[in-house]
Amino acid sequence: MFKVGIIGAGWIAAKMAAALAPLKDYCVYAIASRSQQKADAFAAEWGVEKAYGSYEELVDDPQVDLVYVATPHSHHYDHAMLAVSRHKAVLVEKAFTANARQAEALLAAARREGVFVTE
Repeated sequence: MFKVGIIGAGWIAAKMAAALAPLKDYCVYAIASRSQQKADAFAAEWGVEKAYGSYEELVDDPQVDLVYVATPHSHHYDHAMLAVSRHKAVLVEKAFTANARQAEALLAAARREGVFVTE
């Protein structure tokens, strides 16, 4: 089972949870929000095993295979870099980053760490 961790517990995160729900080989394993209460509510609604009140806790979970960044695009760079720094593959909701400089830096970091990053 491929375990996905989602950073951000808003409506786009719910769209990803719904998209993954019917798949046999994938699951939303973990959700992280700035609020433990919001993470807990998302986990209860979508049957997610782990709920974290910080993004750091999610990326530090060794069971997470891929991090889906579902926060506002102004935060994509920081959250994707956080995941890359923990050697996690990353799928970033569009827009990938706020500008080309951030995109180049993120892709360079992913190459250095040997992890997959995409939008």
